[in-house]
Amino acid sequence: MTALVIGARGFLGTALCRELVRQGVPLKGTVFRGHSTTDGPFPIHRVDLAKTSHKVFCRLLEDVDTVYHLAWSSIPQTATADPLSDLRNNVVGLVKLLEAVRKRPDVRVVFASSGGAVYGPARYLPIDEGHPTSPVSAYGASKLAAENYLAFYAAQYEVNSVSLRISNAYGTGQNIAKGLGAVTAFTHAAIEGRPITIYGDGSTLRDYVWVDDVVSALIAAGRRRDVTGPVNVGSGVGSTLLSIIDELEHHLRARPNVIMREARRFDVPASQLDIRLAEDRLGWKPAVNLHSGIDFLCSHFQSLLPLRAAQ
Repeated sequence: MTALVIGARGFLGTALCRELVRQGVPLKGTVFRGHSTTDGPFPIHRVDLAKTSHKVFCRLLEDVDTVYHLAWSSIPQTATADPLSDLRNNVVGLVKLLEAVRKRPDVRVVFASSGGAVYGPARYLPIDEGHPTSPVSAYGASKLAAENYLAFYAAQYEVNSVSLRISNAYGTGQNIAKGLGAVTAFTHAAIEGRPITIYGDGSTLRDYVWVDDVVSALIAAGRRRDVTGPVNVGSGVGSTLLSIIDELEHHLRARPNVIMREARRFDVPASQLDIRLAEDRLGWKPAVNLHSGIDFLCSHFQSLLPLRAAQ
């Protein structure tokens, strides 16, 4: 059978497709922008989730046994600026997909939710799956709404699904221009000698997880059809923004230039996930810690400097 990756050219989608191809899994993917193509190791279909017809979704699901839903058109900043578009493009798009999936009881849906935004301000750390969900951003509210629709379709139509609450993923291939990925963005700026902007006093605590660790969790969730969600996926370790600067200073032997800006209202002060449920139920745990991840990113971005200089 075949896997369908919704959002196959995004940060997580690209990494997931690469690993599925390596494992020899038959695959097809969707993109929001770009062209449909049969070139390459698997076919790509251009799909606007909010506008695509039911018939198109049904055709996409032919021969599919696992759907990885990774596509999301917004980030916290853009969702807060335009909550209506966030809801229409993302939540409505997911529900349209589920309408097609409910006619295919053999299909497993793995949804990439948010391990920080859905919880809101932490009442305790580390945050487990039983923590209250009180999102303070439109992004978190729409991710939580998507989780609730998955739960509804599971209860009403027996759609087999799991929501993975993924913490702050980082790694090579991340589009830092989108405003996500502090570790990747900070490292890239430091290697190029540009200042790093921090919102707040630098004490903001986050759980940073390497992209390949997220991929292995997604695949494990796709295979374990007896596991429902939500399930936290992260490193299980909290790191402040200033600790990233400290790590970069250690690797580069020079303190990066940091610009401090006023804190943003949609940024929760602290988020660190309890990942014991993922370990127990998915047999998964992260393999790359922050020190090793930053070391790899430093080497990666340093290798690109001669190429940029030659342009």
